[in-house]
Amino acid sequence: MKKLSIFLLLIAFAFIGNAQTSKITGSWLMTKAETSEGIQEPYQITDFNEDGNMVMMGMDVGTWAYNKKNHSLVLKSDFDKDFNGEGKIEKITDKEMVITKDGVKMSYIKVDINQIEENNKMSGLFGSWELKNEPYPDVITYLTFTEPDEFMIIQKEEYRESRLSGTWMYNPNEKSLIMIGLRGDDILNGENKILNIDSEKLELDNKGRIFKANRMAASEINIERLIFTEGDFYNEDGDYKYYDDEEKLPWRNWSELKNGLLNVHQLVYKYFSLIDGTESFESKTLTSDVNASLEEEGFNIDYIFDGFDRYNLPEDAELRTNHEYSYPLYPLEEDTYRVVGQEQITTPAGTFDCTVLEAIYHYEIAKKLWMINDKIGVYAKIIEDKPGSFGKYVVYELQEIK
Repeated sequence: MKKLSIFLLLIAFAFIGNAQTSKITGSWLMTKAETSEGIQEPYQITDFNEDGNMVMMGMDVGTWAYNKKNHSLVLKSDFDKDFNGEGKIEKITDKEMVITKDGVKMSYIKVDINQIEENNKMSGLFGSWELKNEPYPDVITYLTFTEPDEFMIIQKEEYRESRLSGTWMYNPNEKSLIMIGLRGDDILNGENKILNIDSEKLELDNKGRIFKANRMAASEINIERLIFTEGDFYNEDGDYKYYDDEEKLPWRNWSELKNGLLNVHQLVYKYFSLIDGTESFESKTLTSDVNASLEEEGFNIDYIFDGFDRYNLPEDAELRTNHEYSYPLYPLEEDTYRVVGQEQITTPAGTFDCTVLEAIYHYEIAKKLWMINDKIGVYAKIIEDKPGSFGKYVVYELQEIK
């Protein structure tokens, strides 16, 4: 009888241990870390996986195990020695967990990834928002929420740009937005109370600081990504495939080029730059001065395809002009190009019959160019596309010929 009682007791302890292990297993959001020096709100997600592995913010950081005797978590990590050790479980339910380790009291709430995705769909936050003069004057912050739970923050100021990213979750009961993966001083870090949201405006309260944002409308510009690479211009033996395409170009008579520009003084373009992670563009007007002379038997066209002109020249930047008339794609300098066809294109400057080209420029920038057949030296449109974290997507569109 005594042996049976001990056996039943062991079963009970095993059941309790398994129940606690099952309760711990899952994804937990750390909302608070209390020390003798104060309280921090890290808002980081830790996954205590069923196989004993521990993952934090998508990174494997070690292993975990439940110690029934001490009612604690035993953590081991080669990634960060600070994880190693035993944390006393002060409280655990299906929704909350409090652990004390090395003098730090850590509070967690359990999160359900599937429920987060469903809640996020109800938030009205999907899309891009603009915050002016945040986090300080002369800075524009672009905040983009994408499905199911990722965000990107881009902060732009003159000559500088920074990017932050992470995950987000909407709490419909609290009407709050939690931004996960930011650092303590980052804008909108942690929990944000949603004071107001509609189709155009968003107002957030982050620890007493109010942030106001305007929704950015998706651009009417068609985003045509250029997926060709330099390798597409060469055959298997490494030989260039498009030497004969120079004969197909409309601007081959340089005397005509000069004469065609005699009555042109300026070319006005709209410059559109895609804001990364969004479908919205920043834009500005660029003016290219044109000087053609029969007496001097030459011509110059301001090179505005660096994204600026002589009227808004950045500090330490030099405006290029084109004195070389031998480039097939004057006033651009591409050597690797191909003619892909003819197209009629309409811009604010008018409707033009164009020869369309694809080209590869420095640093693997892909370009598509519309050369106006009967207006030598004038482009109707240019697209530049360079993918990657330091890439860009820009469009130059002709607005006016003066």
